[in-house]
Amino acid sequence: MDESATNWAPPRLTYGITPLKASFTEERKREVAALQSARIRQLPVDALVVYDLQDESSRTDAERPFPFLESIDPLAYAYDYLAEVDLPKVVYRSVAGQTEAALTAWLTQLAAQRAATVLVGAPSKHQAVHLKLRDAYRIRQEVTPGLPIGGVLIAERHETGGDEVARIVEKRAKGCEFFVTQAVYSVTASKNVLSDLYYRCEAEQRPTPHVLVTISPCGSQKTLEFMRWLGIAVPRWLENELLHSHDILEKSVDLTVAAFEELHQFASEKGISLGCNVESVSTRRAEIDASVEMVKRVAGILRAPGR
Repeated sequence: MDESATNWAPPRLTYGITPLKASFTEERKREVAALQSARIRQLPVDALVVYDLQDESSRTDAERPFPFLESIDPLAYAYDYLAEVDLPKVVYRSVAGQTEAALTAWLTQLAAQRAATVLVGAPSKHQAVHLKLRDAYRIRQEVTPGLPIGGVLIAERHETGGDEVARIVEKRAKGCEFFVTQAVYSVTASKNVLSDLYYRCEAEQRPTPHVLVTISPCGSQKTLEFMRWLGIAVPRWLENELLHSHDILEKSVDLTVAAFEELHQFASEKGISLGCNVESVSTRRAEIDASVEMVKRVAGILRAPGR
């Protein structure tokens, strides 16, 4: 078994970031990464999540609010550019465009680190696929069985198709030890999938898997439009609160932290292991600062007596 497996425990609080744009000069990449490293080292988090960006235009005919730009490979970013961040790292890999040989090499590199991975499939059935997610899970089991692996949980998919719990059960059978949600703005949709998952696991006499609820600040109407483009459900009342507030960013922090607290209370009553992944995917200073504030407030929730 890989050494990484002995160093891994599902985190309760993580900080999620995207790698820098590949078009940056090397000097600029190192400069920004150093600033990120300094900020992350000050945060009370258990692990760092590094996303692998992919173009999701095949998922919808709507125009993408922000252009898609190629970024640095997340493994290289996590362990080269952010080498000074001494935390376990959860590194995402989009597998649709990978060959079996390329994914094998990537997983082997990652398994040598104190890391876990989340493998992600194609965003839609319309995208050309070189490697299916089920084949990626097989490769991971054959090549790096000791590398901890997580899966994606999307409450919105459960609301429309009703099959997200079945997906989770299938992913667990393929080795997924924890699940990370898409950014949550709809508490009801998240409660629905957590409740169905809990009672499915109870009926099958198995523990409910550890879930990291992702929350993300929203600093503008365009960011809100982008969240909708990504498929994130934003209830009408919440959208109204954001758009009519004197400070949309401050309001989004208050609402998303409150959403996590409500979900955490809901999960605690059932004995569900629930943590939080705070996203920081904006380059705007105000939104970065907001994500830091969110981490601190969520840490307070998780440290509260009885939690």
